[in-house]
Formats: sequence, structure tokens, C-alpha cells
Amino acid sequence: MSSVIEALELGNWRKASRILHETEPLPAYLAVVLMRVARAMSHRAAGEHSLAWTALGSAALQLLRHHPGLPCLSVNETGLVDDIPSWPGEVQRLALPRKPTTGGDADADLVFRSVRLIWREQQELSQLFRRIAERSAGLTPATHILVLAFVEYLCWVRHDPGTWTKGVAIDEEAAAVEERIEAFRGGLRAEFLRSATDLRRLHYPNAGEMSLMVWNGGGKYDGLLRLAILELRRRTAPPWAGPAKPADCPARLSSVNAWQFAQAA
Repeated sequence: MSSVIEALELGNWRKASRILHETEPLPAYLAVVLMRVARAMSHRAAGEHSLAWTALGSAALQLLRHHPGLPCLSVNETGLVDDIPSWPGEVQRLALPRKPTTGGDADADLVFRSVRLIWREQQELSQLFRRIAERSAGLTPATHILVLAFVEYLCWVRHDPGTWTKGVAIDEEAAAVEERIEAFRGGLRAEFLRSATDLRRLHYPNAGEMSLMVWNGGGKYDGLLRLAILELRRRTAPPWAGPAKPADCPARLSSVNAWQFAQAA
């Protein structure tokens, strides 16, 4: 199980999914939790932010069923957590528990790393949602969201080694995700607009689809890519989990690669 968690900590959701599919790691409930985390990561790579959000909530809920004492972030009466919409419906979000002592129970360490993994992914998505309201001067709200979708592409597709070395998909859902990612690799405009539309509707559920006008206004592929690099350059080093992230919180390799690329650009 440790190898699965390590793969997910590095963002290698393909490897983690393959291990979980080909073996029967114990405990079984934790395998289910980690498969849902892997699915959430694959959805983010495919630009399906809403599916990633709900998959992480499902993973958190599954973990809580077996460890009801784990700390959680509270959800207020409006369905918001830290002003982030829990779409669709309420999504359970984990808080970080105290780290187990060194040399303690191995199972406790696996649970802690699993919680930290879900916490990191939920926090990063929350930070992404917050960035919608933090647009740079000179960008329209729609262009800004499209730029954020391009940053996601840089961090989850273009600079992920697994994009270029992927193996055979383990099932139909994974195959569908790989088709989406393949379309991103090809620079298809429709896929970037779809991703940006999904991201915008998390904040503005009734918003329309991103249009060709937004694509052209951002400078098409090359112009939007340049704006995405500038956006990424302004960020601190990943993981982007907020100021409360622990010093030992691992970062996904692809995000580190993309961030370093932007710093050197």
C-alpha cells in the first residue's frame, strides 16, 4: 500500500491505478479510498474539475467511515467551506490530523499519509477556485479562467512524464480520460474551452460555455500559453495548499516541473 501512496504523492496516478488494479492490497477500504484519489487526479488531468472535486469528497467520506475521529473542515449552512462551493451538494473535506510519532504503528502512518494526500488535493482545488477572483489587470474574467485552465494543462498534462509514457488504460473510464488528455496534447481548442467552462461553472453554475471569442481574445493557443506561464511564474513553489501546508507535504512531480519551467522562461 505504501507504494500506491508514494505514487500518488508524486502525482503518478497511472502507476497507482495500475497497482490497485493488478493486486489486492490491504486493507481493502484504503485501496478503495486511494483508487478514488487516483480517479480524482485523472479527472484534473482531463480538465474535469467538478468530477475531481466530488471524487475527493467521496474518498474523504470513505476514509471517515473507518476512522470517524479524523478532523474535518466545517461546512456552514450555505454549503460553503472557506467560501468555496461544495459542488454538487455538500462535499466532505478533511483537515490534517497530528502526524504519528516516528517508529509507531505502520497502519497509522498509512492512514495519515492518505489523509494528507486527500487534504493536499482538496486544498489545491480550493486554491484554484479562489484564483478565479484574483485575475490580473488587463484580463477579462473569462480570459482569466481560460488562463487558469491552461495552467492546469501545464501542470497535469504537458509536464507530466506519464503523459508521454502512458501504458494501456485499466478500464473504460481510464480510457476515456486518456482520450481527453490526448486531445489536450494535440492542442484542440474545444478541450481547453470545455475545461475552462467546467471551472467557471464551479463558481458560477449558470454561466454559459466559453466561446471562440474568448479563445481569440486571449491570443489563441500561443497567447494563452504565454499568459499561463506568466501566471505560473507568479506562484510560489508547489504544492499550492495554502499557508498552512506542513513542511513535509509532498508536491506532485508534474507541478514542480511546470513551475520550474515557468521560473526559467
